[in-house]
Amino acid sequence: MTDFKELYLRKGSVAQDYIDIAQDIFVEINNYFKIIDCNLKFCTLMNKPRAELFGTNILNSIHDRDKIRFQNIIRNALLKKFKEGLTRLDLVDYKQRVTSISMKINPILDDNNNIVGLLLKFSSFKLRTEDSEVNTLFMSIYNSLTDLYTIYGTDTKIKINHVNSSLTKILGYSKEEMTGKHIADFLVKNKDQEENIKTLFKSLEETGKFAGEVLYQAKNGEEIPIHLSISSLVHNGKVIGSLGIGRDMREQKRLESENKSFELKLQNQSKLVEFGMMLQGVAHNMSTPLTSIKSSAQLQHSRIIKFKEKLAEKYGQDAEVNENLNDIMKFFELIDQSVSKLSKIIKNMMSKSRDQQSTTKEALNLANVMEQELEFLYANQFFKNKIEKAFAIQPDLPIIYGLYSDFSQSFVNIIKNGIDAMWDTPVKKMDIRMYYENDYIIIKIKDTGKGIPQDIQDKIFEPFFTTKPKFKDAKGEEPNGTGLGLDSVLSLLKPYSASVTFESEVGKGTEFSIRVPVSQNQKELN
Repeated sequence: MTDFKELYLRKGSVAQDYIDIAQDIFVEINNYFKIIDCNLKFCTLMNKPRAELFGTNILNSIHDRDKIRFQNIIRNALLKKFKEGLTRLDLVDYKQRVTSISMKINPILDDNNNIVGLLLKFSSFKLRTEDSEVNTLFMSIYNSLTDLYTIYGTDTKIKINHVNSSLTKILGYSKEEMTGKHIADFLVKNKDQEENIKTLFKSLEETGKFAGEVLYQAKNGEEIPIHLSISSLVHNGKVIGSLGIGRDMREQKRLESENKSFELKLQNQSKLVEFGMMLQGVAHNMSTPLTSIKSSAQLQHSRIIKFKEKLAEKYGQDAEVNENLNDIMKFFELIDQSVSKLSKIIKNMMSKSRDQQSTTKEALNLANVMEQELEFLYANQFFKNKIEKAFAIQPDLPIIYGLYSDFSQSFVNIIKNGIDAMWDTPVKKMDIRMYYENDYIIIKIKDTGKGIPQDIQDKIFEPFFTTKPKFKDAKGEEPNGTGLGLDSVLSLLKPYSASVTFESEVGKGTEFSIRVPVSQNQKELN
C-alpha cells in the first residue's frame, strides 16, 4: 500500500484527489505552525475554503487543554526528537464542537535533509470499551437515572469533559457550552455561598470527595439547589479526574416550604381558635356590667325627669335649675348611647369570633363580610386617622356558600398589605369596590403605596417572600411581615375557583382584584 507521505509529496493531481477524498484529515504546516496546505476534510471541519485557511495558525483548531502539549510535540518533531506512534488530541471545529482524534506526524525534508515542515494526519479516535460486568452495570445505572439526577465528569483540573442531558436541561446550556469550562463557572457566587464553595474545593483537595448542597446558576439566571456528591476517578492508582452526581432539590424545597407554610397556618389557626374562645369569654363577662350600667343610666334618667316635675309642682319653674337638670339628663343619655355602641361592638366581636372558628360552610353575603372586617380595622389608628378611604360596596350581592374565615382572612390580608405599603408614602388613600358582574363577585382593593417592583412581581405569592422587615428588625411601629399573607390568600380562595390578580406601579400603588364565580359556589345551597 502506498504511503500517504509519499503520495502527498508527489503533488500530482491523482495524489491530491486521493488525499482530498480520504476520510482522515491532512494538514501541512511550516516551522511556525502556519498552514501551508490541507485536504477537503479539514476544510469541511473549519467550514472554510482551502485558500482562506492557508497562512492561518493550526493552533486555532486545537482544543485549549491540548494546545501546550501539541506545541511541545511539534517543536520536538522539528528538532527530530519525536517518537513514532499516535498521539491523542481534541480538535475544535468552526462551531467549537470537539472531535477526538489520533495524530501521526511525518516530517517534510528539503534536498539537504533539513525539516522544512510537517505533514499531520488526524484520524478519528474512539475509546475502546469492553462489555464487562462493571461497564454493563454502570451503563444500566446511568440509563435508569431520571431527569432529577445530573452527572458530569472532569479532568484533573476540574474542567468538565462530560455532562449528561439532565444537567444540560436543568441549566439550559448545551454540552458544547459546558465542555472545557471549570465546574466553578456554573456555581452561584455570592456571600452566602462563598464558604460553601471553599468547603467543596478544600474537601476535594484533601479527601478527593465532597457531599453537600450547592447552588447551580442556570443560563437564565435561576438559582437551582442541587445535592452534589463528587468523587475522584482513579485509574491504575492515578487520579484522572472526578465524577459528580447531583440531585435536583427544587421540588423537595417547594414541598418543604409548603409543609412549613401549612404548619404555620395550622399553628395560627389554633391560636386564632384559642384567642377567639378567650375573646368570647371576655366579651360575655363584659356584657353583664354593661347591662347594669345601661339600666342604671336609664333609671337615673327617669328619676331626674320625675324629680324635675315634682320641683316644678312644689316651687314652680326655675330656668337655672331646669338647665342644670337637663345637663345631667344629657349625661345619662350619653352613657346610655355609649353603652349601646359598646354592646354592639362586643356583639360583633362575638359574632366574628364564632364565624372565624366555624369549619362548616354557610350562606354568605361577601358585602357583609367585608363591612364587618372594615369595622374591625378601624381599631387600627393608622387606618382610621391617617388614610383617606373610599368604599363602594354593593349591598345586595348574590349569596354564595363558603367559610366565613376563608374570605375574611383573604380580605384582611390584602387590605393590611395595602395599609403597610402606605406607611411612609406622601399620599395615603384606599379604595375598595365590590360588585356583581357576569356571574362573578368582583372585589377591587387599591392603595397608593410604594408599588411592587417589576423584578419581584412573580414572587409575591411565594410562601415566606416579603419585602417587609422581620419583627425583630422592624424599627418602632414600622410594619413587619412573615411572607405568608398573599400565599394564604391563594390557598384560602382556591377551593372557590377564585382568581387573584394585581396591577402595580412603583411610586403610585397597587390594585388587587379578586373574582369569585357565583354559580358554582351556590350549588350546595340548592
